[in-house]
Amino acid sequence: AVLRLCIDDPLDAFAVHGACGAWGVIAAALFDFGTGINFFNGFSGWDCVGGAPNCTAYAWSQALTANVLEVFCIAGWSAGWSLFLFLPLRVAGLLRAPDEIQDTGMDHAKHSPTGAYSM
Repeated sequence: AVLRLCIDDPLDAFAVHGACGAWGVIAAALFDFGTGINFFNGFSGWDCVGGAPNCTAYAWSQALTANVLEVFCIAGWSAGWSLFLFLPLRVAGLLRAPDEIQDTGMDHAKHSPTGAYSM
């Protein structure tokens, strides 16, 4: 999706922080073992939500739904603030390096002093 949208992600930050973070949020509900599949333990350890013997039935599906909704809310929050910050910078032409620097490469032009790697 990142390639199709022509998004430059040389450090694979989306794969590490975006996709793996979303999977971590969803997996927290998917692999919530404890009292049983119909119950949700969350931060209660091995005790289900509602406390034994008054466990709330089918709280697991509610927790999974909440975690999926959290992923969408986090993505929306991040996209909104990113647009707020980067759209004016793009319009002002401040997000792109000049063509001369792109031709030589950003490492060579900006990040590598002449004596940095000489022994």
